[in-house]
Amino acid sequence: MSLTVLSQRGTRGGLSSQLAYGAWHEAEDVLVSAAGAKLAMVNQHGKAARIRARRVTGRAVRKLAGRSVLLPALRSGLTNQDPGRDHVIFVAHGPWDLPLLERLKDLRRQASTISVWMPEVWPTDLADQRLLYESYALIDHLFVGIEEAVEPFKAIVPKLNVRCVPLATDVAIFGAPPVDAKRGIDVLGVGRRHLSQHQEILEWADRNHKLYLYDTVAGSAVDWLDHRHNLANWYRHSKIAVCNYAKHDLPNLVGGLRVIPGRLYEGLAAGAILVGRSPSEEAQKRLFGVPVVESTEQCSVAAVLDKFSDEESTRSWRIRNAAIAARGHDWSHRWRVILRDIGLSEPPALTERISVLARRAEELEALQ
Repeated sequence: MSLTVLSQRGTRGGLSSQLAYGAWHEAEDVLVSAAGAKLAMVNQHGKAARIRARRVTGRAVRKLAGRSVLLPALRSGLTNQDPGRDHVIFVAHGPWDLPLLERLKDLRRQASTISVWMPEVWPTDLADQRLLYESYALIDHLFVGIEEAVEPFKAIVPKLNVRCVPLATDVAIFGAPPVDAKRGIDVLGVGRRHLSQHQEILEWADRNHKLYLYDTVAGSAVDWLDHRHNLANWYRHSKIAVCNYAKHDLPNLVGGLRVIPGRLYEGLAAGAILVGRSPSEEAQKRLFGVPVVESTEQCSVAAVLDKFSDEESTRSWRIRNAAIAARGHDWSHRWRVILRDIGLSEPPALTERISVLARRAEELEALQ
């Protein structure tokens, strides 16, 4: 079996060049290291002019000739040497990235199966009627990261099996330090923030002489791998991490959904206490067995922070969170689901990684 993960990490100007998507590259690297997958990189991104032109042309052709028609492929569209392909998995930002696959001649000729994982595509994204005419005929398996996107996708492509495979993190990197290690950061806030919540935390930190660490720069030239390691270091040294539901500041996009964000998995693995405008309690119970985010909407933010700011009294909470992540929310757990769904045998190194994490979870649970 030859397995290739097709990545957009090498493109400039597209979404994958943003540091926030380093988590997806991290997921790809876990498949490479733990499953022996080859890494191939496309040389264009979905917003490039030539890709937009191909998308418009493809839609027009499929409207006239049928939705299964594909445009002619190009000779090459990879930045690195062709590693050979049998089973290909492409991590995409959405259906609008499918022309990146359609143009790859060798891919279409050599691949036994083409699977696509879209970690973040929203139901509101799928309301656009133009999406009926994307190049879905290329895909054998489709995975989405948001449960509520499954049925809308099935409505668009009824014959395609669509399954939800949520986000995760690299628990080996973000995993908790020794349980009794002292944590110097009282509250960590990374990424999108709710302004009034942020102001309340600032005031609480000032009033109680606490360290509230939060990012203040929207963009950076930092390498994504350095960014991920630095972020993991912040989380591992944090007592409390702010965790608001995904895209909470974009109500038109989320459409009332309170989706579990990628930040949750990072804080969970680090054994931080998670507080914020919490994701759906039902979704948390379904994924983690229990709610893991303490809501700051039921009482004052200060009251929640006071409740969890003492390390000793929250020890069992931190152990619980780290154990939950190690037992089921590493990228290897997601790849296990995807490979099984595709019908591929599980590589021994992937099995071993999951076993090591399970033993770590057992060790943590024994401390509670």
